Amino acid sequence: MYTKFFAFMILGSTFLMPALGHMNMKSPPPLQHRDNPFTQTVDEIYEFPLKKDGSDYPCKGHINALGTPEGKPVATWAAGSAQTFTLEGSGTHFGGSCQASLSYDKGKTFKVIKSWPGSCPNRESGSDQTFNFNIPKEAPSGDEVIFAWTWNNREREFFQNCAVVTITGGGAGISSLPDVLVSNIENGCLSPLTTAELKYPNPGTVVELGDGQYPLVLPTGNC
Repeated sequence: MYTKFFAFMILGSTFLMPALGHMNMKSPPPLQHRDNPFTQTVDEIYEFPLKKDGSDYPCKGHINALGTPEGKPVATWAAGSAQTFTLEGSGTHFGGSCQASLSYDKGKTFKVIKSWPGSCPNRESGSDQTFNFNIPKEAPSGDEVIFAWTWNNREREFFQNCAVVTITGGGAGISSLPDVLVSNIENGCLSPLTTAELKYPNPGTVVELGDGQYPLVLPTGNC
C-alpha cells in the first residue's frame, strides 16, 4: 500500500511541476494570455520558457496576432510616464535577471528601457510581483507597440512575454537604446548557470540592482 501511495505522489508531482515551475507576465495582459480581453485562443503553457531551438522567438510565437482582433492594444501609456508590470507564478528559480523593452517593428528589434540584473523575479516571493519602470520621453507614438518582459533565469532558460500597447505624446525615437539580451535559444549566447546571475553587457542607463546574494556574471558566446 505504501509503495502505491508514494508512486502516486511522485507521479502527481511530475504532472504538477510544469504548472508550478515558472513565472510569466500577468499585467499588462500579454498576447494569448487568459486575462487579455481580446484573446480568442488561450496559450495553456504560457508560463513556459521559449523553446531551446528559438523557433517561438519572439513573444512565444504570438507575434502573428498583430494586425488581427487578438492583437489590439491592452493599455495606453504616455511617453515619459511611470508604469508597472506584474508577474505571476510560483517558480522563481531563485532569481535571475530581467529586462523591459519596446519594439516598434513587430518584434524584429527590442530596445531596453530598464534592466534588473539579479533577484528578478524576486527570489523570495512568487505571484503578484510588481516592477516599476518609465516609458522614455523619446519613445515614439504608436498603436502597435510591443512591450516585452524578458527573463534570463539561473537554469539557462529564456522567457519572453509580450503585450501590445499604445504610446501617446511620443518623441523622436529610441534607436540609441541597447538591444534586449537574448540567450539560451541556440543563438550562440549563454547566460550563467546555477551559481550566478546574469550581468547584462549593455543594460542601458536605467538599472535596478538586485540583492547581491549571487555574483553577477557576464554571458558567454556571441551575445
